[in-house]
Amino acid sequence: MIQVKEGVCLPEFPEISCAGWTGMVVEVRGKKVSERTYILEWDEATEKKIPDAYKTQCEAQQLLYTMACLPGDDLTLADA
Repeated sequence: MIQVKEGVCLPEFPEISCAGWTGMVVEVRGKKVSERTYILEWDEATEKKIPDAYKTQCEAQQLLYTMACLPGDDLTLADA
């Protein structure tokens, strides 16, 4: 389980903070550690607190609001 660090916003929607959101890594992209991005699937607790405006924006752009792609520097291991 991972958690998004404080001060991080969603890349496609920089006005929406995802700090503290938690989920699982479903895919890793990039060969070099410094260039890796992580595709995340949000957990149930996070999905419940995702703003409706964000869900609507994602659906309008045919994006999945239940997932995100973030660089490793924006993530940390979640407390168990």
